[in-house]
Amino acid sequence: MKTITKKKWKSITVKRIGIAGLKKELAGFEKKYGMPTQTFLQKIERGELSESNDFIDWLGLADIYQHITAGADK
Repeated sequence: MKTITKKKWKSITVKRIGIAGLKKELAGFEKKYGMPTQTFLQKIERGELSESNDFIDWLGLADIYQHITAGADK
């Protein structure tokens, strides 16, 4: 079984859904859980949320989005 690096996974995800798709996915989680992504990330960091598949997905998408937008500022 071939494994892919985190960097490669991010690249594949961005190419597949694009930045607009990332924003749409993040907005869906924000609506579903009634909080902006930034609040979600703070709560995760403080250990205030239990682990769930949605939260793992949300965290991954937020990480990719932050990585892309941070790179766009440079």
